[in-house]
Amino acid sequence: MIHYNLGVVPEWQWDIKKEEQKKYYEVTINCPDCEGEGIKSFQHSLSGNPETAVTISETDCPECDGKGKINIKEAVELYENTQALLEDYPTALNVRLIA
Repeated sequence: MIHYNLGVVPEWQWDIKKEEQKKYYEVTINCPDCEGEGIKSFQHSLSGNPETAVTISETDCPECDGKGKINIKEAVELYENTQALLEDYPTALNVRLIA
């Protein structure tokens, strides 16, 4: 008979544990940094008055690389089902279970 320490996974279960770690939800949302536009405008005002602001440049959003959308990984264990996940992400554009 083989005895294992608590918390140690037997070698025959290693592949099972690896498979469990791979399961997650991939949630696609609009980028909160650029509001889904993919472009960030940088403005500068010499007078400090926003009404006289001068646009310096527009560039791809660094958060989403100009795509306007980002993917967030959420562990499957944190949610009972997809509906519970959608309570946290009500504006999700897409939800996929990655197994």
